[in-house]
Amino acid sequence: MSPKLIEFLAGCRDEAPLQLGVVPFGMLFGIGALAAGMPPWLAQAASAVVFAGAAQLVIVQMLAAGAGALPIGLTTGLLNLRHLLYSVSIAEHVRHLPRRWRLLLAYLLTDEAYAVAILRYQAKPAPGERTDLRHWYFLGCGATLWATWQASTAAGLLFGATIPAEWDIDFAVPLTFIALLSLLMRDRAGRAAALVAALGALALAALPFKLGLVVAIVLGLLAGVWAVGRGRGGEGGR
Repeated sequence: MSPKLIEFLAGCRDEAPLQLGVVPFGMLFGIGALAAGMPPWLAQAASAVVFAGAAQLVIVQMLAAGAGALPIGLTTGLLNLRHLLYSVSIAEHVRHLPRRWRLLLAYLLTDEAYAVAILRYQAKPAPGERTDLRHWYFLGCGATLWATWQASTAAGLLFGATIPAEWDIDFAVPLTFIALLSLLMRDRAGRAAALVAALGALALAALPFKLGLVVAIVLGLLAGVWAVGRGRGGEGGR
């Protein structure tokens, strides 16, 4: 088995447990899209092209509420600002890749794929490893999530009407993000970022247009950077 395939399959394997939360998440979008009057082909195309779970849910909810294009665009834009932070974090690891690779990985960069891939990038290279093939691991993470998202959207579109209302599969959304949080809190920087972001979100919840979440994300990022810098400073002082 080639080293590239080994990395790719490792990414698929490590991403697989998170799909337990992604499946009902995708089904929720399919169900919500039908409820909002979206044609099934358009809903499936949105999952393939947009490929942004939380943003897609917000879009169908706002469509169902009769919101216009401008409020929908502003809301989803603010919601997806976190992907800019993901990009900044992972850019140093992929900047050496050809443009075609960077475009592909940018398309596959989601919450779940980032949470798993960044841990692989932060790990020390294996002994004797001469070529950096970690982008194949990232590809495995993203491809696994993409395939699951398409299948779960299709399942929601096909079988959504038959799911009993008392099942209340909305639990999948917070469950998925709790799983991601547990992955990213393994080091001091992750814990600092999570704590500051959580406190910021609570303190700034009254801000309009969900701006409290945006500010909380920035504060959490700054806290994580500070924790990393402090850790390096401590190592240098020893």
